[in-house]
Amino acid sequence: MSAKIETKLGKDTRMAMISQFLGFMLDAYDMALVLIMAPILVKEFSSPHGSQAWQYITIVFTYSITMAARPVGSAIFGHYADKIGRRSLLVFTIGGVGLISVFSALMPTQAMCGVWAYVIFCALRFVMGCFFGGEYAIGHTFAIEHSPSDRRGLVGGFIQSGFPLGFVLASVVFALISHTVSSEAMLQYGWRIAFMTGVMPVILALIIRKSLPESPEFKKNKALGKIEKAPFFSMFKPPALWDFLQVFAFMTGLFLTDYSVYGFLPNILTLGGRGFDTTTYSLIYGFALFMAFLGYIFYGWISDFYGRKNLTMGYCVFLIIFGVPSYYVLYNAAVTRNVTLAVVGAIMAAMLKLAWGVVPAYLSERFPTSRRAVGVGFGYSSGALLGAWFSVYVWWAHRIPFIAAIEKKDMWLSPAVILTIGAVMTFVSLFFSPETKTVELSSVEVSKMPAAHGVAVTGGVAGR
Repeated sequence: MSAKIETKLGKDTRMAMISQFLGFMLDAYDMALVLIMAPILVKEFSSPHGSQAWQYITIVFTYSITMAARPVGSAIFGHYADKIGRRSLLVFTIGGVGLISVFSALMPTQAMCGVWAYVIFCALRFVMGCFFGGEYAIGHTFAIEHSPSDRRGLVGGFIQSGFPLGFVLASVVFALISHTVSSEAMLQYGWRIAFMTGVMPVILALIIRKSLPESPEFKKNKALGKIEKAPFFSMFKPPALWDFLQVFAFMTGLFLTDYSVYGFLPNILTLGGRGFDTTTYSLIYGFALFMAFLGYIFYGWISDFYGRKNLTMGYCVFLIIFGVPSYYVLYNAAVTRNVTLAVVGAIMAAMLKLAWGVVPAYLSERFPTSRRAVGVGFGYSSGALLGAWFSVYVWWAHRIPFIAAIEKKDMWLSPAVILTIGAVMTFVSLFFSPETKTVELSSVEVSKMPAAHGVAVTGGVAGR
């Protein structure tokens, strides 16, 4: 096949991209609503006892529950996607997401059933996390396996950009609802309307997925008789274990940086009522995520030219240098209610998230077809096993004496510290990874041994 043909995005590729873009956008949309509506959900589901900071943490904790459940869904759905195929399970996972969205809109509040309201809320977030884990494991693998070899970064950046766009849409929808109804109405039923709107993208995604053919890489693997009996468990047998551990460290670092931005921007922008009002902060937050949406696509595209490894290592250095200044700008914008400064801070915050644009392609290039769905999904989601508890880490950092003396009751420096730790972890993990952008997916092999400085061989291509 000529290079010209390989670079063309065919119909199936485009539809697979759109399908997973919608699925991942819905993932973010649902989770963003939890963070954006945290000031409201605190009143509906948190215990009235405890400090304001602690009450906020309990709601952010439900976000962490969703993320921590992702590995469970990735392990289950990814395992079977590598055994029976990608397409049919994609229909099932998006349907499950839609169903839980409906249940979320119908949840009882603390006024109705006391502490059980919070328990039910946590349970729904866990089940939703399982479906989201399956979405990523299968959908991202499916889209990348439909992609031309030298466009995988671009395709991956596009489908990954569905996540920040989901946050943007959640911010806009919440701003519209909060602007339309009164504060009392938002507490009574406005938040239910917001959760219910998450059902709409499900219908379109279902229609697209039912029309798509099976992954060409999976069909090729099946024809060659290379289907593994236990794809999930095979990841933990050396030498495949070394690849998984490197991916685990890589994703843990990225999740720590990511959550520190997603999870605490609303708190920093509002400052418990002393910062921006609800509508203004949600629009600023949405703008930051829209800039990240554009940045993901650009980062994925440029990785097709400069590679995944060196580009991201350089980016980690950028995070270490500019993380704390970015949070300081946002904090001062909120204190002074300076919208112009907040926009500058929002752009800076978006620049802290760009490396996610390379993740779908990079992870797909790290695992062979026989265990790619479970490898991509569980490798991605495993980062949440430690990273998802960012709210606890931020609370720990907040209680360090010299940090507490600087930020006092406003948590802005503590999430920046956790972001910096995540950037260092990602940087170090990449020393043990080869460059992957030139590998052929059908020939990816496990590394022969733990390697540093790109010495390992993966996919038949020496890391460089």
